[in-house]
Amino acid sequence: MKLQDYRETFYTFSGKASDLNRQLGFAAIALIWLFKKDVGGSPTIPAGLVLPGILVVASLTLDMLHYCVASIIWRCFYRSKENENVAEDAELNHSVWLEWPITALFALKILCIVAAYLFIFCFLIKTLLHHN
Repeated sequence: MKLQDYRETFYTFSGKASDLNRQLGFAAIALIWLFKKDVGGSPTIPAGLVLPGILVVASLTLDMLHYCVASIIWRCFYRSKENENVAEDAELNHSVWLEWPITALFALKILCIVAAYLFIFCFLIKTLLHHN
Protein backbone atom coordinates (compact mmCIF):
# COMPACT_ATOMS: atom_id res chain seq x y z
CA MET A 1 0.00 0.00 0.00
CA LYS A 2 1.04 3.57 -0.56
CA LEU A 3 1.46 6.04 2.27
CA GLN A 4 -1.68 7.82 1.05
CA ASP A 5 -3.63 4.56 1.44
CA TYR A 6 -2.49 4.21 5.06
CA ARG A 7 -3.50 7.82 5.70
CA GLU A 8 -6.96 7.21 4.22
CA THR A 9 -7.29 4.07 6.36
CA PHE A 10 -6.44 6.12 9.43
CA TYR A 11 -9.04 8.75 8.49
CA THR A 12 -11.66 6.04 8.00
CA PHE A 13 -11.03 4.39 11.37
CA SER A 14 -10.64 7.60 13.36
CA GLY A 15 -13.87 8.92 11.84
CA LYS A 16 -15.69 5.70 12.72
CA ALA A 17 -14.23 5.80 16.25
CA SER A 18 -15.53 9.35 16.67
CA ASP A 19 -18.98 8.36 15.41
CA LEU A 20 -19.12 5.35 17.71
CA ASN A 21 -17.84 7.40 20.65
CA ARG A 22 -20.67 9.91 20.11
CA GLN A 23 -23.28 7.14 19.89
CA LEU A 24 -21.93 5.55 23.08
CA GLY A 25 -22.19 8.93 24.79
CA PHE A 26 -25.85 9.31 23.91
CA ALA A 27 -26.53 5.69 24.88
CA ALA A 28 -24.86 6.28 28.26
CA ILE A 29 -27.06 9.31 28.89
CA ALA A 30 -30.13 7.18 28.15
CA LEU A 31 -28.87 4.39 30.42
CA ILE A 32 -28.18 6.83 33.25
CA TRP A 33 -31.66 8.32 32.79
CA LEU A 34 -33.20 4.86 33.22
CA PHE A 35 -31.89 4.77 36.80
CA LYS A 36 -33.19 8.19 37.81
CA LYS A 37 -35.57 8.39 40.73
CA ASP A 38 -38.08 11.05 41.64
CA VAL A 39 -37.18 12.54 44.99
CA GLY A 40 -39.56 15.22 46.17
CA GLY A 41 -40.91 15.66 42.67
CA SER A 42 -37.44 16.20 41.17
CA PRO A 43 -35.57 13.65 39.08
CA THR A 44 -32.36 12.52 40.77
CA ILE A 45 -29.76 10.14 39.44
CA PRO A 46 -27.96 7.74 41.78
CA ALA A 47 -24.66 8.98 43.22
CA GLY A 48 -22.81 6.15 41.46
CA LEU A 49 -23.85 7.53 38.07
CA VAL A 50 -22.93 11.18 38.60
CA LEU A 51 -19.25 10.77 37.69
CA PRO A 52 -20.03 8.68 34.59
CA GLY A 53 -22.52 11.36 33.56
CA ILE A 54 -19.89 14.05 33.93
CA LEU A 55 -17.43 11.96 31.90
CA VAL A 56 -19.99 11.46 29.13
CA VAL A 57 -20.72 15.19 28.94
CA ALA A 58 -16.95 15.84 28.94
CA SER A 59 -16.51 13.35 26.10
CA LEU A 60 -19.24 14.94 24.01
CA THR A 61 -17.77 18.38 24.67
CA LEU A 62 -14.30 17.16 23.71
CA ASP A 63 -15.83 15.66 20.56
CA MET A 64 -17.10 19.07 19.50
CA LEU A 65 -13.80 20.73 20.45
CA HIS A 66 -11.89 18.07 18.50
CA TYR A 67 -13.61 19.04 15.27
CA CYS A 68 -13.68 22.79 15.97
CA VAL A 69 -9.99 22.94 16.86
CA ALA A 70 -9.05 20.82 13.83
CA SER A 71 -11.07 23.02 11.49
CA ILE A 72 -9.48 26.20 12.90
CA ILE A 73 -5.94 24.79 12.71
CA TRP A 74 -6.28 23.58 9.14
CA ARG A 75 -8.07 26.73 8.00
CA CYS A 76 -5.28 28.88 9.44
CA PHE A 77 -2.71 26.62 7.77
CA TYR A 78 -4.26 26.71 4.31
CA ARG A 79 -5.03 30.46 4.54
CA SER A 80 -1.40 31.18 5.45
CA LYS A 81 -0.31 29.21 2.38
CA GLU A 82 -2.85 31.03 0.20
CA ASN A 83 -1.49 34.34 1.49
CA GLU A 84 2.01 33.16 0.50
CA ASN A 85 0.59 32.47 -2.99
CA VAL A 86 1.39 28.76 -2.78
CA ALA A 87 -0.05 26.88 -5.76
CA GLU A 88 -3.17 24.78 -5.13
CA ASP A 89 -1.45 21.58 -6.24
CA ALA A 90 1.84 22.20 -4.38
CA GLU A 91 3.17 19.45 -2.09
CA LEU A 92 3.30 20.84 1.44
CA ASN A 93 4.66 19.77 4.78
CA HIS A 94 3.41 20.94 8.13
CA SER A 95 4.72 20.89 11.66
CA VAL A 96 3.77 17.87 13.74
CA TRP A 97 2.78 20.41 16.42
CA LEU A 98 -0.26 21.33 14.33
CA GLU A 99 -1.58 17.79 14.81
CA TRP A 100 -0.83 17.53 18.54
CA PRO A 101 -3.96 19.35 19.85
CA ILE A 102 -6.17 17.41 17.44
CA THR A 103 -4.71 14.06 18.48
CA ALA A 104 -4.88 14.98 22.18
CA LEU A 105 -8.58 15.91 21.95
CA PHE A 106 -9.31 12.70 20.02
CA ALA A 107 -7.60 10.58 22.68
CA LEU A 108 -9.21 12.45 25.58
CA LYS A 109 -12.76 12.06 24.26
CA ILE A 110 -12.24 8.32 23.81
CA LEU A 111 -10.68 7.97 27.28
CA CYS A 112 -13.59 9.84 28.88
CA ILE A 113 -16.19 7.53 27.33
CA VAL A 114 -14.19 4.41 28.22
CA ALA A 115 -13.88 5.61 31.83
CA ALA A 116 -17.59 6.47 31.93
CA TYR A 117 -18.53 2.99 30.77
CA LEU A 118 -16.20 1.38 33.31
CA PHE A 119 -17.95 3.31 36.09
CA ILE A 120 -21.37 2.45 34.64
CA PHE A 121 -20.37 -1.22 34.48
CA CYS A 122 -19.29 -1.13 38.15
CA PHE A 123 -22.58 0.55 39.08
CA LEU A 124 -24.57 -2.10 37.22
CA ILE A 125 -22.63 -4.95 38.86
CA LYS A 126 -23.18 -3.44 42.34
CA THR A 127 -26.87 -2.90 41.57
CA LEU A 128 -27.27 -6.46 40.30
CA LEU A 129 -25.46 -7.97 43.30
CA HIS A 130 -27.43 -5.79 45.72
CA HIS A 131 -30.77 -6.93 44.26
CA ASN A 132 -29.89 -10.63 44.36
